[in-house]
Amino acid sequence: MDLDDLRIIVWNERESGKLSGVPAELFATGRVSLKEIQDEIQTIGDPFSENGAVLQDRYHSIKETLSTIVKLRLKKILKLAEAQIEGGYFDRDEVKSMLPQERTMFDAVRREIAVCRDAMLEGAETTGAPAGEAGEPEPSGVDEDEASASFMEEEPREERAAAAPGRTTPGDISLVLVNEGVPAFMGLDGRTYALEAGDLVTLPKGNAGVLAERNIALNIRLIK
Repeated sequence: MDLDDLRIIVWNERESGKLSGVPAELFATGRVSLKEIQDEIQTIGDPFSENGAVLQDRYHSIKETLSTIVKLRLKKILKLAEAQIEGGYFDRDEVKSMLPQERTMFDAVRREIAVCRDAMLEGAETTGAPAGEAGEPEPSGVDEDEASASFMEEEPREERAAAAPGRTTPGDISLVLVNEGVPAFMGLDGRTYALEAGDLVTLPKGNAGVLAERNIALNIRLIK
């Protein structure tokens, strides 16, 4: 995935007052690219090597740029839904520019705005089941960052399970005392670690070994 192309999409979304057209496979391609980079990082084993640092920078840049695209588009879709309810405004071109997931959200938001408005202004009864009853999920409390992440990570459950980092066992991890702070890095278990001097943490053995070799952390062996 070309990072410059993603940044152009961000620029278009920021400069335009309307939704811009984006490739239908944009986020699917993004997920694949992130997974490939993650695999490369784990293959290298040393996140502080020159190649590892470059890959991690690319990983975070792509992920943050995709998240920015989602945030910008979600805000426009929310405004579009409100405008249609309040003034009957309906821009067919903008609706056509929505991705399937965005169109689903747009329709749901329009419906809920109308129901809420009628209930508050006219005392109309809501037609949906109360939150928590069968068939109606409870409010999730998901913020914009979480919504962006979930939008990018949509894929079949089986694929998510296969791509998820394997659980580590006590023999796969080491307890270390961090001597000096290090930039955030991706561990061999797929998790991101941001360490500061004085932290006492458990890390995958391979990462702990690299930190110990560089005198960044002290590998602690527990005596039973």
